[in-house]
Amino acid sequence: MLKPVLYSLMLLASAPVLAESQSSPHSIGLTLGGGSAKFKGSKEDGNGVGHFYLYYHYNLNEQFGVEAGVIGGAEASNWDCKKIDRDNVECSNNRKPIFGIGADDLEYSSLVMAGTAKFPLSERNSIYGKLGLQYFDYELSSDKTKLADDSGVGLYLEAGWQYRWDSGWGMNVGLKHIPMDDLKMNSMDVGVSYRF
Repeated sequence: MLKPVLYSLMLLASAPVLAESQSSPHSIGLTLGGGSAKFKGSKEDGNGVGHFYLYYHYNLNEQFGVEAGVIGGAEASNWDCKKIDRDNVECSNNRKPIFGIGADDLEYSSLVMAGTAKFPLSERNSIYGKLGLQYFDYELSSDKTKLADDSGVGLYLEAGWQYRWDSGWGMNVGLKHIPMDDLKMNSMDVGVSYRF
């Protein structure tokens, strides 16, 4: 009589461990985002940037993890630029000037290393935050002539909401802040991930 009770208690005690071992700490994901950019604090709006973020995530435990990824982006709309005189070029996007420096092309990329934190709202829903460093590189040009070109190390910030199914698939919606010295971007991202 005592053996079945002991076996039952052992099985119940090991259930969380078994459930934990079935949930892999590895996942990969892809997000697509768009938003606005400002260059050197310009009051003129640089709307129309879009990017992707491809990443690998490792859960250290149920709440904290680390992440490595790559961002690639560019302007997401046509910027029309025309030469006003010999030294001045005026650019517009949706009839607004761009950065005030005559740029008609923007490309940027980053390598990201971040720590992550997840705060459960329910079994599958959670809010998350990411804080890390990025090695960035960007180029602003007009008619193939470089107007600004910079690279360096900066902060990486993201916060949002995520949902994960039992199959390992997940989705998220988040807000990113990507400061790259003189160029600063804010975006809203939507993504999918897979735990394997």
